Amino acid sequence: MLKHYIKTAFRNFRSNRLIFAGSIVTVFLCVLCISLLFTYVHNELTMDDFHKNEENIFAMTVKQSPESLLELAQASRYFDFEYKNYPEIESLVNIAKYNKGELKFICNESTFSPEGLIADSTFFEVFDFNLSVGDKHTILYNSYAAILTKDFAKKIFGKEDPIGKNIKVISRRENLFTVKGIVESPPSNSSITFDFILSSNNRGFSRSGADFILVNNNFNTDQFSGKIKHIGHIHSQFKNSVAGVMPLKEIYFKSQNIKHKHIFSKSGDKKSLKILFAIIGVIFIISVLNFSNLQIININSSIKNIGINKITGAGRIHIFYQKITEILLLILITSILITVAFHFVLSYFNQFTGVELSPDIWKILILNISILLILIGVAMVYPTIVFLRIPITRSLKNQFFAETKLAGRKVVATVQFALSFVLLIASIVVVEQLDLMLNKDLGITCTNTMRLDFFQMPPLGSSNEERLQKRETDNKNYQVVNNELKSQSFIKVHAQGISPLKPSKMPWKLKGGEKDFTTENSLSVTPEYIELLDLTIVEGRFFDREKDKSRGNKIVINEAAKKLWNIHDISNAKILNKYWSIPQMGAEDGYQVIGVVKDFNSEHLSVTPRPLMMLYFDDKFLDFMIQFESGSKQAGINFVQELFNKVNPEETFQYSFLDDEIETLYQKEKRLSQIYILFTIIAFLISATGLFAIALYDTKKRTKEIGIRKVNGAKVSEILSMLNKDFIKWVAIAFVVACPIAYYAMDKWLENFAYKTALSWWIFALSGVLALGIALLTVSWQSWRAATRNPVEALRYE
Repeated sequence: MLKHYIKTAFRNFRSNRLIFAGSIVTVFLCVLCISLLFTYVHNELTMDDFHKNEENIFAMTVKQSPESLLELAQASRYFDFEYKNYPEIESLVNIAKYNKGELKFICNESTFSPEGLIADSTFFEVFDFNLSVGDKHTILYNSYAAILTKDFAKKIFGKEDPIGKNIKVISRRENLFTVKGIVESPPSNSSITFDFILSSNNRGFSRSGADFILVNNNFNTDQFSGKIKHIGHIHSQFKNSVAGVMPLKEIYFKSQNIKHKHIFSKSGDKKSLKILFAIIGVIFIISVLNFSNLQIININSSIKNIGINKITGAGRIHIFYQKITEILLLILITSILITVAFHFVLSYFNQFTGVELSPDIWKILILNISILLILIGVAMVYPTIVFLRIPITRSLKNQFFAETKLAGRKVVATVQFALSFVLLIASIVVVEQLDLMLNKDLGITCTNTMRLDFFQMPPLGSSNEERLQKRETDNKNYQVVNNELKSQSFIKVHAQGISPLKPSKMPWKLKGGEKDFTTENSLSVTPEYIELLDLTIVEGRFFDREKDKSRGNKIVINEAAKKLWNIHDISNAKILNKYWSIPQMGAEDGYQVIGVVKDFNSEHLSVTPRPLMMLYFDDKFLDFMIQFESGSKQAGINFVQELFNKVNPEETFQYSFLDDEIETLYQKEKRLSQIYILFTIIAFLISATGLFAIALYDTKKRTKEIGIRKVNGAKVSEILSMLNKDFIKWVAIAFVVACPIAYYAMDKWLENFAYKTALSWWIFALSGVLALGIALLTVSWQSWRAATRNPVEALRYE
């Protein structure tokens, strides 16, 4: 009997090719989209949960003052904190992070610039990264042991066994490390990424890090925070500090509010995930409605066969089993197609999202089948009710659908297009907001401005003689570099300082003011910085080489800082820095404000300009920023590279441009906007499939009417107008319904940005025109076929 059901199912597929194809396309696109989005969202929501003790891992934190920004802390090194004195703590590890380009690995005359960690010997006690080669309990006790990820080891050594091989590592000190361990690359849901791990027992690294503690089940966050609240007070710079802890599982989605978070390579945004959930919901609803409509049309096409089967003795259960067989075959075929397609499109989706997702194929197959069962189960409820209502007499005359109006289909079409409208409007708004952020006048000039580091600090462990020799050489080269840069006609101006897009975070306060120290932005600059960025002085003056000296007690602030401290007269205003304004540093009197610059945006445009302090530091170790004349960018790069190689023959030439750094700030928004656009297009494709199904149903139902009208002299254009006007009306209603929903949703979303695009009328008009065009293109082909058909075919049985 099963064989008969399967044969009949394939025969029905062939006889209703369009319906079968439409059903396949609908569920294929729906399930593929949902499985991709679900995989991405699941990866975000399960960040770091592969650590078996994730619930018990906490980061040590500190605030310089109750009003300061939270920052990750090295309590074990700087505070009065010994974790063994706290019975609720099982282990502690200190981790420092080096990003790509900050260290050099040299092996077999090849140079690499990986990212990696400097960690204590307890690293593998706290975190569950899979060490496949080496003893996790002892390996990091060895000061010269290197642990490489499997991928990085393959990149360096190819197919050779890396264990026992030597690697020269250069930071501020040159050391020879031996590969003693291989660790699996961090999974895609790890917020900490690395290519290597080196021991903190080695004194060749001076990077600040953070402490992470592993606690037992007796740990109480509030009680422990109360115990350690004042442990920083022993340190002169942390007299008003507040120490605490933050769960590892919370850091990923809260890292934007944390200072010194460079240990973490990734950060999340729950608002973006909510939008992705909304897209999943919209695509699912549209697909359910589409599939339901297609199955009703499929039943309509099979009415006579159903009636004949009933006359010849087939019971309802037999016919029901036949339909179930067709659905199960559809699920089987589609699940295989989707799983294969998922494998091929995953790499492109990873490029879109910037995440290396690599789920197991069997998990994806189970996920796809689960989504299919839910989708088809929900979608088949109404067609099943319709199927059970078909009487034998009408099924033989093919009258059931011809005389049944099914008023709900207009509501269905309206809902489909309303949801598609919401997605389309949202996508346009997201693209417009991204365009605003990338092209908004930040208040500074960043075009054609290169940033690079010309000089390096002497290696740690250098003798006094070596340090003096390097200082003498660097001082000579420093003059050479500045003179060469000034002499080139294609170089407009050059200055030194910290990138305006990557300010330091430091604790500042107004001397004599009521406010305590708060964490604000800071920049070290040279006097040429004002010309380089085209800053505007609104009060006082900027630094001057003749009037001011490097590392002096003068400071320039921005308007936001002046407003924060309510400064009326800058000549009487002095600013204190918690790190430097202490007697030991000789700056207890504070920094005299000599000027105020107009606010400019140095951070993500989701926030307004923060208070900014600028200090005069003429230091060869600061970044050089070089602005080229228009049209001279490549010539400038070539010249600077030649100059760099002249003064640093053994260093690697690395640089960036400020406008590229701006784009990097919005990389996540750019990727998400691409996701929104892609899935909006897919949602419209699914809607178009459903609209085609409704058009097919509508023309079938009105076949006799069309024939009579044509016999009575109706023109093709009149028939087209008659068939299409309903669809235009549905689109118009959907547009009216969708506009306020989309306006409210996007207005709420734009609240996350300090600078936002306007929800202009043209956004809604454009979406309406696009949707109407798609609707007309979809239904016009079917309407044309119905309007040009010979009326005799419709009336020959009358």
